[in-house]
Amino acid sequence: MKKVAIVIFDITLRSGTERAVCNLSNLLAEKYAVSIISVHSGSGEAAYDINNNVQLYHLGVPQAKNKIKRLLSYYKFVKKFGRICNEQNINIALGTTHAINSLLFFFRKIKTVACEHLSYRAAPRSSRILRRIIYPFLNAVVVLTSSDAKHYSFHKNVKIIPNSLSFLSEKQSDLTNKEMLAVGRLNYQKGFDLLIDAISLIKNECNGWKVKIIGSGEDENKLKKQIKTLGLENIIKICSPTNTIMQEYLKAGFYVMSSRYEGLPMVLIEAQSCGLPIVSFDCPEGPSEIIHHNEDGLLVENGNIEKLSHALLELMCDLEKRIQFGRKSSQNISRYKPENVFTLWDNLFKII
Repeated sequence: MKKVAIVIFDITLRSGTERAVCNLSNLLAEKYAVSIISVHSGSGEAAYDINNNVQLYHLGVPQAKNKIKRLLSYYKFVKKFGRICNEQNINIALGTTHAINSLLFFFRKIKTVACEHLSYRAAPRSSRILRRIIYPFLNAVVVLTSSDAKHYSFHKNVKIIPNSLSFLSEKQSDLTNKEMLAVGRLNYQKGFDLLIDAISLIKNECNGWKVKIIGSGEDENKLKKQIKTLGLENIIKICSPTNTIMQEYLKAGFYVMSSRYEGLPMVLIEAQSCGLPIVSFDCPEGPSEIIHHNEDGLLVENGNIEKLSHALLELMCDLEKRIQFGRKSSQNISRYKPENVFTLWDNLFKII
């Protein structure tokens, strides 16, 4: 049985990449011996459920704020992960960020795969240059979308493998509840400040509609202050992360995503599995590969707050359209089913 290690900065955090890694580890554990290597955490459980057969290693490498200490932390990671590779006879290592992917260069005795969870342009220019230098030495690059794959023409083995569904819901939302749902880390990338501004433009036309934002992060206080300043406390509520997220999807009238950039957003796939129509910025790279405009949702010019507010109002005022879109949403997710995603990974491992 081949042994696969998935390396991530901190598996104890609750975010899209952590959810994707837990899902992938569970998927691969059906055929492979799987380990999750959490670089910065010293202890604790994975943020999301993992198979009992999945080994979890906490390296406890401190996070570094300056360049010198960062180089030292990279050295510690290489040394500690190298020890695990030797002791456990790891065959394949998967990275999850451009930094970790680049460090896999030092593990030449095993097969290495650079996995990209964010759009190519989301990384700084220096990292994009480093990718071009280092990635060709790795055995494969895995991206989430066909649009992102175009940026990796410098590598001979680029594969498009989407994230798999976290769950398959037997129920569907009836879409009658006047609640817009948004889920994600409260940071700049997710653009909740843009969503709040969009709601402020139509606050007098909401007619009982509420916005529920589920998440935590460094911008929480800033976002709450913005909500208060704009007089939206009765419309927008920020809630802590939950272990019963499927129930939140099933209670919503539709889903909204205001991210500035993404990879392949897990939340959109999960929302569709619960039959939710979606309103989303057409940001790089993932939404346009999940949402079919005017079929199962609405795609809005990236960053255009006024157009986002109009799209939200369109679905708020039209239950028939929400039902029509929702029906299509639940039909359009077959390629994200676990068995289909597993086949893509299995085929990759056979050829590297």
